[in-house]
Amino acid sequence: MIKKHLICTLLLLTSFTSIKSQSNDVEAALYNIGSGAVFSTIGAIINKKPNEPLGNVIKKSLWQGALGGGFDFSSKTLLREAQQQDKWEYILIAKLVNSAGTSIKENAAMNRDFWEKWHINIGFNRIEINTKNKFSIQYKLMPVAFAYTTDAFFRYNFEFENSLKTGEFVFSTKNKNAFENGVLGYSTAGHIVYAQNNPEINLTTRNFQTIIHEIAHQYQSNDFSILNTYTQKQIQKWSEKNKTINWVNQHLFIEYYYILLRPLYIIETNTANTYYDNFFEREAGYYSNTLHNY
Repeated sequence: MIKKHLICTLLLLTSFTSIKSQSNDVEAALYNIGSGAVFSTIGAIINKKPNEPLGNVIKKSLWQGALGGGFDFSSKTLLREAQQQDKWEYILIAKLVNSAGTSIKENAAMNRDFWEKWHINIGFNRIEINTKNKFSIQYKLMPVAFAYTTDAFFRYNFEFENSLKTGEFVFSTKNKNAFENGVLGYSTAGHIVYAQNNPEINLTTRNFQTIIHEIAHQYQSNDFSILNTYTQKQIQKWSEKNKTINWVNQHLFIEYYYILLRPLYIIETNTANTYYDNFFEREAGYYSNTLHNY
């Protein structure tokens, strides 16, 4: 039985890593569902209890991770719907759905039931909702996002209304030198920045597309946040022995996953024929209907 589950895991891993770029919704769904299942299962194995049967852990994490991946896919298609319908309301719905998907995957990777813990990220703020036993809400600061966003407040114009409409920290600038390779915006830890083409119009069609494209990049970052669960077992052991580590673990959500995410993006960019001919940019373009622009 264990061998059967491991074979299924390897097949799923092969299926989503073979997708260079998502050209249709079937491929896109397979990528999100497959990656959710695989990465959740790896985390669940790491966080397995000593006497817990491995087969049960794999079986549970596979379907829960796949479920979370399905939510992630739905959230990204909602971004595309927002662009097609020109309605920002879809963006807020997409954020809630994406947060649910990421939460389900993290629960699976932590070897928990899918409903035990939920979270939503707003810029550098992570709000965790515990629903097991006693309902509680906990706030955690994301230090990497906090540092990058603080810097953005000094360099760019903070778009308060657009931030409210999207649930993301949105900035704009008229400085063309802020962007490389002729791009119209960029996304980084905790916020997005776009090139303002008309200060009298809040969300023009071009700006709206650009913002959605960059939000898709934020969702890609959320896809990788599951990697943080791989370190939690060891951090918890350290927390029990050290008060400082315990305080940090209770109040900060340190984005270790950027250690892998950033190099992967750089490698994709450096090996692509053009700037937008890499997995991350093509995926963001696919969900924001901006592929034809590049």
